[in-house]
Amino acid sequence: MPMIRALNPELAGHPFRRTLPAHVLRRLPVFEPEVLEAMRKAELRSPDVSWKKLTLQDAKEFLLAYCACFLAVMAFIS
Repeated sequence: MPMIRALNPELAGHPFRRTLPAHVLRRLPVFEPEVLEAMRKAELRSPDVSWKKLTLQDAKEFLLAYCACFLAVMAFIS
């Protein structure tokens, strides 16, 4: 026997869902308006984002973080 879908969403689904107001069941946007606005502003500030070249300061910061993590793990193990 084929399943018949109700044309009215209030007639279909779980009884609890039928008691909820319509604004609760509407689909949410992919992004909230605040997020869309922030993304638009970010694009206007830096329209051409390219990979920056690694500097000596970047290498120093990486090595510092690597050594700190290594020492923390070694202290935990011992």
